[in-house]
Amino acid sequence: MKSFKKSSFFLKILRYGFTIFIIISINFILPRMMPGDPLVFLFGEEVYGAAIRNPQLLQSLSEKYGLDKSLSEQFLIYIGNIINGDFGQSFSFGRSVAEIIAERIPLTLMLTIPSTILSLFIGTLLGLSLGFNSNSHLKRSVSSFLIALHSIPSYWFAMLLLLVFSLWLNLTPTGGAPPKDANIISILHHIALPFSLLTILNIAYISIIIRGLTMEIAEEPFVMTARSKGLSWIKLRIRHLLLPSLAPFLSLAAMELGFAFSGALLVEIAFSWPGIGYTMWQAVVERDYPLLQGAFTAVSLIVVLANAIADVLSYIFDPRIRMGENE
Repeated sequence: MKSFKKSSFFLKILRYGFTIFIIISINFILPRMMPGDPLVFLFGEEVYGAAIRNPQLLQSLSEKYGLDKSLSEQFLIYIGNIINGDFGQSFSFGRSVAEIIAERIPLTLMLTIPSTILSLFIGTLLGLSLGFNSNSHLKRSVSSFLIALHSIPSYWFAMLLLLVFSLWLNLTPTGGAPPKDANIISILHHIALPFSLLTILNIAYISIIIRGLTMEIAEEPFVMTARSKGLSWIKLRIRHLLLPSLAPFLSLAAMELGFAFSGALLVEIAFSWPGIGYTMWQAVVERDYPLLQGAFTAVSLIVVLANAIADVLSYIFDPRIRMGENE
């Protein structure tokens, strides 16, 4: 029994380790598949044109930034540097990639963590309500509206909010992050639109998923028995609908964190919010390989870590998983 648990534990560790290796490998390959020479974006077309006419200068620049080596050599150097915690120097910023990521991730977390927590709370309650007795006309209409809302592109929604609240009503700035010495009013002023947009879109997504989970469980015999006992709205939905769906709900929460980071990419670009998503966009535009690789790796590791935490919590709170290992 113990040996089985240990083997299952080590298999999960190997699975996450393999996932991280694949992510790191993809992060290395994808930027190098993009057209264009990074030296053009690093020095500009005039300097690059002069370098082409001077092969020695072009060679020295390529050697300085490690672009003269083969892809296999670059990959081995890349893996070794990551193990040592060195993501290299940014081509466009001329600074350590790790320093840039350390500055930008808190701004993304400022958006994603509060919006994810709030949307999980509201979306779960809304989904539980919509999934129970879901045949009413009002609940079907609300569900259809949420599906339509979730289908709206985030960048289009962002431009609409900027048009109304920034240009027409002049209530919020058109973009950017608050200064470092800003007070709480200024911070809320800058963060209001991107935070609201992420929260609204996440609520729509979560409520749709929770509604589906609730509809699957609502017709189970133990739920029908609980309803016949006349349990309160809260006890019935939390104890008999949400708790049996705890394992998929925790997985949903982990995926929602990844969705928040990926969704924040376009939102940050639309609102010029200098978080990790905006940084990745800058790196793509300027062909900044080290910065792009470092940003992708950081975001990917956060998502993998969130899924690992979801696995641990599912094991702790769902007895069916523990029973399956004990069989």
